[in-house]
Amino acid sequence: MIHGKYQTIKLDVEESDVLINADGVLDCPIDTVLRKNKYTFEDLNNWLAKEVQFIMEHNGSESVINTILLDVNL
Repeated sequence: MIHGKYQTIKLDVEESDVLINADGVLDCPIDTVLRKNKYTFEDLNNWLAKEVQFIMEHNGSESVINTILLDVNL
């Protein structure tokens, strides 16, 4: 899920795209997720993205697994 300045965008992520990075933190390649959901980095920039959240859905409920703040210029 990407939280922009004016909207929240929910993206589907395939399990095969999720990995644990060198710091032991849940991660996935944003370019792959955007492409598979038919978006680009230009879309991400236009959303004025502030944070990315990894959400696990199970039996209709959602749990936030990790949040990454985007405090850099895209």
